[in-house]
Amino acid sequence: MGGMRPLRMDGPMRRDMTRRPGPMASGPRALLLALVAWQAACSARPDLTPTERLDMQTAVNTTIMAEPWVYARDVPTLAANSRDYLNLGLVETNRAGQRGYWLGVVAWSTIDRSPLDASATPAQPGNVKLRWPDGSMELKPEPAGRDAIGASQPIFRGPQPAFSDAWYALSAAQLARFAQAPPESVTVELAEGRLATYEAWSVSREALDEFLAATGHPESPR
Repeated sequence: MGGMRPLRMDGPMRRDMTRRPGPMASGPRALLLALVAWQAACSARPDLTPTERLDMQTAVNTTIMAEPWVYARDVPTLAANSRDYLNLGLVETNRAGQRGYWLGVVAWSTIDRSPLDASATPAQPGNVKLRWPDGSMELKPEPAGRDAIGASQPIFRGPQPAFSDAWYALSAAQLARFAQAPPESVTVELAEGRLATYEAWSVSREALDEFLAATGHPESPR
C-alpha cells in the first residue's frame, strides 16, 4: 500500500474524497448508483409496444408491429457505402370484428441514382420469396396495395422520402411461420422479371414477440 499512487481527482469530488475517506460505492450508496444506472439503461430501450391505429378514412383498426425488420443489399457498381433496403413488418387489421394479417414490404434506398437519370423512387416490390434455414415462403402482392389493408397513411416507411410499398395477405399457417423467427433473406421480383436478394441487416424478434402478444397469437411467448 505504501507504494500506491493516490488517485488524482479535481474539483468538488476531490474535496469530498478528502473530507470523507473510505469506500464510497458500498452499502446504500452503491445500491442507489446501481438503480440509477439501471433506470438509464431502461429509458434508452425503445418502446416496442405495437401501435394501434384507427384509420379515419376507412374505419379500419390496425395493430402495427412497432419496429420493422430491415434487410439490405449492396450495389457495388453504383455505390461503395450506400445500399438498397427493405423494411418488413406485420400488421393485423380489424374490420368490424373480421381480422386479417398482412406482411408489409417497403423498398427504400440511400443510393443516388440521379447520374443514371433513374427515378428516385425504388421499384415496386412484386412477388417475394422469404427464406429460413429450414424452408421458404412465396407471396404475391395484393393488387390494391395499401388500400387492401385500409390504410390511408404509409406504414413501415424508411427514412428516405422516396419509397415504394407492397402488401401481402397472410394465412394462419404463414403467420405461424413468421412467429417462429424472422426470415434470414428476402428475394423480390422487380420490373421485367429482375430478382434482387436482400440479407438481414437489422432484424430482432423482440418487436415480433410484442406484436404476437398484443394480437393474442397462440405462439406468443407470453
